[in-house]
Amino acid sequence: MSISKFKQWLDEVDPYALQRITLYKCLVIATVEVYVYWLFQPVSFLAFFSPFLLLSLYEAPVLSTFKEKEWLLIFIAIAVILISVSYYLVYPFYGTFFFFSVFVFGVTYFCVLKYFYALKSLTMLLIATGAVVLSTEPPANLEVAYGFISSTALSITTVLICLRFLPNMYLIIWNRALQKYIECLEKDIDSSMSQDHKSPIGEEILHFGMVRNYRRMIPKKYVMQTYRVSVNIRNIQHALDNLYYEKKNELFWHDVKVNLYRLRLNMKTYAPCGTPTLSIEPETQLQHYITHCLQQAFIRWNKLCSLRRN
Repeated sequence: MSISKFKQWLDEVDPYALQRITLYKCLVIATVEVYVYWLFQPVSFLAFFSPFLLLSLYEAPVLSTFKEKEWLLIFIAIAVILISVSYYLVYPFYGTFFFFSVFVFGVTYFCVLKYFYALKSLTMLLIATGAVVLSTEPPANLEVAYGFISSTALSITTVLICLRFLPNMYLIIWNRALQKYIECLEKDIDSSMSQDHKSPIGEEILHFGMVRNYRRMIPKKYVMQTYRVSVNIRNIQHALDNLYYEKKNELFWHDVKVNLYRLRLNMKTYAPCGTPTLSIEPETQLQHYITHCLQQAFIRWNKLCSLRRN
């Protein structure tokens, strides 16, 4: 009983399993970095370890391509090196350091706004990370500054290599986000039938935004099938908006909801779900279109399951 409650709590606080995947990657990379540190013995432990504190930003949902994620890591490496080295060299000159730190903050802030606008909090994280070396002795030593550069470069290189070899688990996030979206669609159908006008629009936008963002990063062999599944489910939601222009058929929409629920349950275990079953034949053009979208969603999901097993 306690395990089921724990799983339920995890699903509430981490509905897309994004944080669990991030934790897994961080633990693997941290383990590798320990061995890299033991093998290469970089000059500065703080400079070697500090970029690791920013690794979680790699999994930010706003970064929807691998290129953006890699550019973020490169930007972090360059920024941390420049900030830590310049702070370390200027810090002994207390009168100058204050004005210099304000200048660095301004430059960092505008660079973040220009290249990673959605990650505005990155500015303070970079400043804080670059400042961890201020207490290093001796102060303002060029040899020590070179050690910062080599240590940070070694750390970021290790992270990039590890991320290249770690398995791609973004299909899990896409799957969970689409499940949440389908669940909202089921509520939409209930709302349309009862005419209570309580539609979870905000949740739908959030969930489908996650579907679109992570669809671009799943393994290539799944791309076409995931695209077709999500588009057909989205088309059913769009068709639901046109329900008010025709006579309602509650039995038909009940069948649609039951089939969506069956699809959602099968998505949890990546199990094929055959074909949708309807107790009545579609009557209107809209109902025929919804039936077609539902059939295509099932077909594409079955193909995705087949690809995943092979």
